Amino acid sequence: MKKNNSTFNNISAFFLMLLALIQFTSCENEFHKDSVPEATAPPVINTVSEAREDVPVTQGVLEGTYIIRGENLASLFSIDFNGYPAGFNPALLTDNIAFVTVPLAAPYVNQSNILRLENLKGVTEYDFSLLTIDGFTEETVDGVKIVKLQGGDFTDTSSVTFVSGSEENGNLVEAPATILSVSQTEVAVEVPSGVEQAFIYLATSRGAVAQSDSYGFSYSIYIDALHPDWTTSEWGGTHDLASSEVALGEYSIKSVREAWSGLSFLIPNIPFDEYEALTVSVYGTGAVGDKVQIALNDFDGAQTVQPIELMPGVWNKVVIPLSDFYPNGGAPDTLFRLDFQEASNTGLAQYIFYIDDFGFL
Repeated sequence: MKKNNSTFNNISAFFLMLLALIQFTSCENEFHKDSVPEATAPPVINTVSEAREDVPVTQGVLEGTYIIRGENLASLFSIDFNGYPAGFNPALLTDNIAFVTVPLAAPYVNQSNILRLENLKGVTEYDFSLLTIDGFTEETVDGVKIVKLQGGDFTDTSSVTFVSGSEENGNLVEAPATILSVSQTEVAVEVPSGVEQAFIYLATSRGAVAQSDSYGFSYSIYIDALHPDWTTSEWGGTHDLASSEVALGEYSIKSVREAWSGLSFLIPNIPFDEYEALTVSVYGTGAVGDKVQIALNDFDGAQTVQPIELMPGVWNKVVIPLSDFYPNGGAPDTLFRLDFQEASNTGLAQYIFYIDDFGFL
């Protein structure tokens, strides 16, 4: 019995020692996993590639993700674009690869164009500019439709393409645009013939590609002429479908109204959920504060009519999400009528406004 107790005690001691060793090893491995590797030399950048295509570039797009290849990258504690810090996951760093996303707030115009990496042994800098499209404006000059892209850094722009449809649906169209002028913050191009709705892609010689918001319409109601499936009506005024006061193209709609009268657009039944927004350009001729309001389906009582400011002597382009008409629910299945009602509430005998570039997005 005494021998057996001694054997049991020896076995118990062995297992206690083994358990302690396992726990120590586990803690040691956990420590090494979570700690930042010790830097042995400053970081080195060999290439930077766009993550999806893995093609080397020297310019990035805001919110784009990139692969940095080089040396001594596992010990990084700072990655900056033009002095603006970028967030990154240290767990994804290796000595030769780092993944990083360009911050939306990183500066991109009038900058030194520097990608900067730092570890405890030093700093490296790499020539790397940033690109984004903030928005665009439209105009017509001598009958030619022109789009001006705003943003930057556009200095190295090589091409601008209007892209509609998709490969999946078999209707992809890529229409190159003629570039008219390039500056650091603006690029002007001719809109390719036949383009009604597209996304605009700007590519640079440094390998970056930026995409704009949607240009044009998914469904046009009026561009120089009323859509052939639509008709117009009105009460308390007159209108002209071929006025020469235009936002784009050759013609607009002139609406001459009495107070609270309106111009109606009568349409075939269109599924309400087929489009996301209504967009239109309006031009005022009266006083600051004049308004027109848009109503759907003969002033359907469930909706909230949407007011638009009529700026004197200025084309005002607005985009109204269709959901704004029904913030509390009750949206119809289809659309069959749109009304532009004069809503200035100033008691004048006559109000004149113009409508152009009208459609669904």
